[in-house]
Amino acid sequence: MGSHLARILALHGNEVIVVDKDPERCRNLRESLEVDVSVIEGDATDPELYNEIDLSSIDVLVAATNRDEVNLFVATLARDYGVRRIIARARNPLVARLMEKIGAEFVITEPLVTAKIMASIIEGKYNVISLVPVFTGNYVLVSIAISETDRSVGKSLEELSLPKESRILAVFDGERLLDPTEVSQLQPNYVIIALVRRDLVQEFIQAFR
Repeated sequence: MGSHLARILALHGNEVIVVDKDPERCRNLRESLEVDVSVIEGDATDPELYNEIDLSSIDVLVAATNRDEVNLFVATLARDYGVRRIIARARNPLVARLMEKIGAEFVITEPLVTAKIMASIIEGKYNVISLVPVFTGNYVLVSIAISETDRSVGKSLEELSLPKESRILAVFDGERLLDPTEVSQLQPNYVIIALVRRDLVQEFIQAFR
């Protein structure tokens, strides 16, 4: 996940720094990303690392390792350094709550999100997915399955009157996840995955119906 995210952000013109303590993974990242990304070999839980990386100058920090305790430590350290935006990955809902308490902007509780998106695809309806299993702020993850009778069928995303406080993250076409820019026309059974301000969920859904 981290390598895909780094590549996407770099392609969009962002300055990206990736930290990983595995030498082989670092080497593979440098060889495979094919974009301008700074890859640093180091342990994210080692305070000495942050003599090399000036956290106070970072706009957004993403803690996306496969270990909750590491992500929690990094998120806490980033908050202490004054990083304005912190996005973290968690598997344990208890850890997700702790991350929210220290001020993480978004915490993606991965198994919960994946399961609910799959349920939405199977059931062919929309689903509102809390980013952690408790109330955690103004935004929720929403998935909507497009049906044959929806007025959005055949239209592009740009043609829809979507709330400004929403962001489409991906579109699942039945075989793969597409970047929104890859979708020229919406088709039946496409699944829209988006971040939407909690009080605008119904308005967002109606834009497709």
